[in-house]
Amino acid sequence: MTQTENTGAKLNFLEDELILCFHGPLLYEAKILKAESWGPTDSESGEVGPHYFVHYKGWKKTWDEWVPEERIVKYNDANLARQKQLKETYSNKKKKLVVKDRPIANVQESSENSINNESEQNESPKSEDASVKLEDQEIKNAEDDQKETESENMEGNQKYMNRLEIRISMPESLKCRLIDDWENVTKNHSLLKLPRTPNVVEILNQYLDYKRKNVASNLSSSSKTEKGDIYTEVAHGIQVYFEKTLGNILLYGYERQQYVDIRKQYLEKENTEIYGAEHLLRLFVELPRLLAHSHLDKAATDTLEEHLEDFLKFLQKNEEQYFITEYERHGVQPAKKQRTTNEKKTYGYNVNNSEGWVCGNCGTSNTPGWRAGETPDQKLCNACGLYYAKYKSHRPSSLWNNHR
Repeated sequence: MTQTENTGAKLNFLEDELILCFHGPLLYEAKILKAESWGPTDSESGEVGPHYFVHYKGWKKTWDEWVPEERIVKYNDANLARQKQLKETYSNKKKKLVVKDRPIANVQESSENSINNESEQNESPKSEDASVKLEDQEIKNAEDDQKETESENMEGNQKYMNRLEIRISMPESLKCRLIDDWENVTKNHSLLKLPRTPNVVEILNQYLDYKRKNVASNLSSSSKTEKGDIYTEVAHGIQVYFEKTLGNILLYGYERQQYVDIRKQYLEKENTEIYGAEHLLRLFVELPRLLAHSHLDKAATDTLEEHLEDFLKFLQKNEEQYFITEYERHGVQPAKKQRTTNEKKTYGYNVNNSEGWVCGNCGTSNTPGWRAGETPDQKLCNACGLYYAKYKSHRPSSLWNNHR
């Protein structure tokens, strides 16, 4: 059974994701190999809900197992501290048990000796010595296993920390699109009308057509084929990541009901055939974190970064075609405010629908995006608006750009 065959329960973890998993009283670093949502008939035990097939770092594959979601936590600083605390607590508890258990055993053996015959009493010290030796050996074996596991975990953690960091540079105008998208959904409670046109699949296909026509035209046949394969592979990877992350990562809370409704309405369509550039752009914010779990060398990382940034430049070049600025509030498109041609150009106020903006603070008219000022009608440039939103005061003139 695959992840997509049962959508009754939300999967909060992804395949290939690095996690911490409870095994006994302790947390161990592990990797998710499979992720499934089980129904009543999907397991012999009748367990239901999200289950994950995990491999513990440094352990043999014979220890791989299916675990319920309750045994898994995110791999982050807080849970790593929790892992360390559990190890210390378990270690201290084990030491106390070693000290406390032996007197109890001696008392029990002494009690038994008092009711046994003389020959049995003479043999009891030997029995006691054997049990103590056996207990010491078990403790030593447990400590050796714990040290081996800790060593393997430390090695795994070191490998994780040494992984190459993925950095994707995003054009400023697309950053503004992200911020506007966030404000529309989370603050204004407005949603995009779905399905979007063009959708993610159409955008990716247009990107591939563009690269074939404009980039590979001057290359030899072999180089053209190689380049075409790379672009196709990158586009396919973007599509796969979008499909797997949209429902769990890319949506804001206010959009989740819309997602449930749209999936019921378009059962035959994939997410990439319903959503468009706005949600696709959100993926590029999450990609560095998601790709950190992949095993890429320096050359592969550099190549991937180059092609992902190339795709973002393509989005920027066509952003007027791919992105829309009108969101719908509760399914009703807001009416546009009508302006007369006699309106005067004033600082921070719109003139002629969207032309003639001048920042109400620094006076610039050159900015990648506009933000709300002290009043709903007043506008600030991107820099002044972000400063005002953060500090609730206007950006000082010492920080203004001299170029207007």
